[in-house]
Parts: sequence; structure tokens; C-alpha cells
Amino acid sequence: MKLLVIILLMIVSLEAAAIKDVKMTSMTFVIPTEKDTIVIQRNCQWCHSYGYILNQGKQSKEFWHKVVLKMRNTYKAPISARDEVLATEYLYRHFGN
Repeated sequence: MKLLVIILLMIVSLEAAAIKDVKMTSMTFVIPTEKDTIVIQRNCQWCHSYGYILNQGKQSKEFWHKVVLKMRNTYKAPISARDEVLATEYLYRHFGN
């Protein structure tokens, strides 16, 4: 009987939590728009927000190239050889040191 009461109390608690209105904060990250922005959109935005890029700070061209390669080789992002070059150039142009 005790077990049944405990289970019922848990269910009531879970139901109350499930119907609670939860407000999620939302942040929009803006990156520079230019001819190669589409390369970033089609290769990067699928898995993470632009905040991930912005949080890296100003970095070297070598750093950005390694990031692009890591996304393709480690995380299996379908980045073509052409987009590898364009993405690296874009990232360095706007977020390079």
C-alpha cells in the first residue's frame, strides 16, 4: 500500500511539472553577410549556432582551417573540398587575427 501511495505521489508531481509553462531564453548570433555566407550556412549551421564560431575569438588562418577539417573529419560534416577552402577564407576574413 505504501508503495502505491508513493507511486501516485510521484505521478502527480511529474504531471504538475509537465504542464508547467517553461520559458526558454533565445539568443540570436549574427555573422557578417557576404558572398560566402551561404558556405557557412550550409556547412556549419546544421549542427551548431553561429555563437560557436563567435566564441572562438580572433584566430589565425591555420586555426580556422584546422577547425573546418575537424568538423569534416571528426564530426563527419559533409564539407566539400571547395567549401573547405571557402569556409576557411570566410572565417579568417571575418574572425581572423
